[in-house]
Amino acid sequence: MGLALIDPLYAASGFAVGALVGFTGVGGGSLMTPLLVLLFGVHPATAVGTDLLYAGVTKITGSAVHGLNGAIDWRVARRLASGSIPGAAATLLTLSHLGLDAKGTSAAITTTLGIALILTAVALVFRRRILAAVAPFFDRRNDGKSPG
Repeated sequence: MGLALIDPLYAASGFAVGALVGFTGVGGGSLMTPLLVLLFGVHPATAVGTDLLYAGVTKITGSAVHGLNGAIDWRVARRLASGSIPGAAATLLTLSHLGLDAKGTSAAITTTLGIALILTAVALVFRRRILAAVAPFFDRRNDGKSPG
């Protein structure tokens, strides 16, 4: 069995995205999937699946390090998982029903990815304004309640 050569562009892309995920906790899907589609010409459905595997490995590693350092609020993580796990399952069931090679599946994946990236960029640019706008809601919600 021969030793497979590592493409330096793939390795550099993976290293850069992995470092960003490690530092910030974000970036995996928002960087790796577009890189796979645009730079490497990978089919969008394959890019999403590949990115999910990649993100799983890097997030598990980051979670272990941050968890050992006591930097994870497990209550918040459980709350996020209570929505994201069913959402991911519903999406996967829908995609398996439609088929990855269906006419609109690739367009739906790339459009959804594009919208998510734009919304993320807008949220980052206008972060302070958004937080100031929603602060009264959270202040009212937390009035008189103990955390938890």
